[in-house]
Amino acid sequence: MKKTFVLTVFLVLAAIFAGSAQAQLPPEQRVDHFRCYIVPQAPTLLVAVKLVDQFDAAASMVENITQLTIVRHCNPVQKIVNGVITPIVSIKHHLEMFTFNTQPVVLRQVVISNQFGQQVLTTADAKILAVPTGKALPPNPAPPAPTDLDHYKCYNASGNAVNVLANLKDQFLSENTTVLRPVLFCNPVKKTHGSIMVGILNPDVHLVCYATSTSSFAGTSINIRNQFVSLTNLVVRQPDLLCVPSLKLSWAVETPTTGTGAAQP
Repeated sequence: MKKTFVLTVFLVLAAIFAGSAQAQLPPEQRVDHFRCYIVPQAPTLLVAVKLVDQFDAAASMVENITQLTIVRHCNPVQKIVNGVITPIVSIKHHLEMFTFNTQPVVLRQVVISNQFGQQVLTTADAKILAVPTGKALPPNPAPPAPTDLDHYKCYNASGNAVNVLANLKDQFLSENTTVLRPVLFCNPVKKTHGSIMVGILNPDVHLVCYATSTSSFAGTSINIRNQFVSLTNLVVRQPDLLCVPSLKLSWAVETPTTGTGAAQP
């Protein structure tokens, strides 16, 4: 009995220390970069989903999502910039980006830091829910969605272009591309769908998605599976986004009367 108790305590402590060590890793070693491909046609799903991210929590709000439409499929990608290689964290990590019904526009100023440096973004309306997804090439069936990857709620964003040349290599292709301006800022998000609630694994890791230069990719078909859909032969076209793991250093709501509000952690 005593040996069993000691072993249980040891395993609990090991899990705690492992989690602490994981949290000390930089964002790009915990969460992948993602290269996102256009999905030209996908069905619209009627759903009942509640989302709460760090912006919502600060305002004691819950966002209610009633419809979802796939617009991008995102592969984990290896990135090389100036000879520095950022490898793929997990080849099983994919995200499906769904647009959702219109949400209120709240302007915020967000200061972020990633491998492209420190940047100031202006965010607007919430636009996209990025959902962990299992992916396979036909005729193979899609595996279950990964459970060790966060959901993300993404906002329209604007900021200065970074104009960085990068080599991106994923499961579809390897090519050089120019990383351009930021277009989305993504918070990890708690999602409730029916009786199932999915929490947040890495609350300090965010994604900033940048437009990229035109790709030569001709397109392909994939099979996908996640908490909302299981689809075969989903067509994906040219990639146009690179989503980069980022830290959020501060943020503030912008108001028309007083300018920028008090900064939030």
